[in-house]
Amino acid sequence: MLVYASCYLLWTVLRFLIEQREQPTAALIKHIRDVLIRGDRYAHALHSMVIFTGMITVFATIKSTIPAINPFSWDTVLIEVDRAIFGGVDPYVLTSAAFGNAYAIVVINFFYNLWLILVACSLVWAAWTSNHFLRLRFMFAALLGWLVAGNICAIAFSSVGPCFLEPLTGDRTYAPLMQLLEQVNSETGLVWALTAQKGLWVAYTSESGAISGISAMPSLHVVFAVTIACLTWRMGHFPRWAGTGFAVIIAIGSVQLGWHYASDGIVGGALALLFWKISGYLASWSLDHTSPVLEPAQAAADCPSQQIALQVGD
Repeated sequence: MLVYASCYLLWTVLRFLIEQREQPTAALIKHIRDVLIRGDRYAHALHSMVIFTGMITVFATIKSTIPAINPFSWDTVLIEVDRAIFGGVDPYVLTSAAFGNAYAIVVINFFYNLWLILVACSLVWAAWTSNHFLRLRFMFAALLGWLVAGNICAIAFSSVGPCFLEPLTGDRTYAPLMQLLEQVNSETGLVWALTAQKGLWVAYTSESGAISGISAMPSLHVVFAVTIACLTWRMGHFPRWAGTGFAVIIAIGSVQLGWHYASDGIVGGALALLFWKISGYLASWSLDHTSPVLEPAQAAADCPSQQIALQVGD
């Protein structure tokens, strides 16, 4: 939060200097005051960040107990499902044919690591945006993503994923892919996925660390990448296709970097679209029942059902 706030302040100061404001300090103070209190934004941001923090804590805690609740048993099934979908071929063979070179792997790995930053930024944006409908919709979608996909579905379809398949089960189906990643990493030192996987393996085997849980189905990387794509879909041409492109790269990277089976991403994407649809209804319902505490113009701007009502009334 401090890093994001500092970057925002720096960008604002530079913008005011470029615009040659006569009193940049006074303008900055007024701007920050407006940002913090406009549309009761501070109260919304405070409780939103508390909810997000609690949600992530619950998710991480439950994830670390998955094998104790339901031992890993779905990997063989998921491997066969992948082969059924892709004509008897393991999907990493197909992704490696197109993206199995060092340059492509490094680029995909970069965007895959960027996922964590973008998700964190989206949480901060959702907490501070003045658009109540989008804030609530993203919060509901994130809650469903973490709790339903990340915990309930992960427990029901308990699986380790390709990168941990051999050390945990002895199955060498994905050994060629992991050897390819090791080779590219020895040449470039830039396959950070391997570093993350080794760190997660140490945390899992020692039962220590902030995140020590392992689960593959469904892919939360894909769930939240698709959720971000849905969020950006109505924000203009560039954000729309940037969000969609990012989701596609994450889906490919989840397979090519050995984190997930292709079916993990397919299910994750489908769940994200379902959650986004449900969250739209939940956000509309919530605003319909709380809009009297908002300014009439703000309530109409945020709640689609009220926009329709006002248009009909006009």
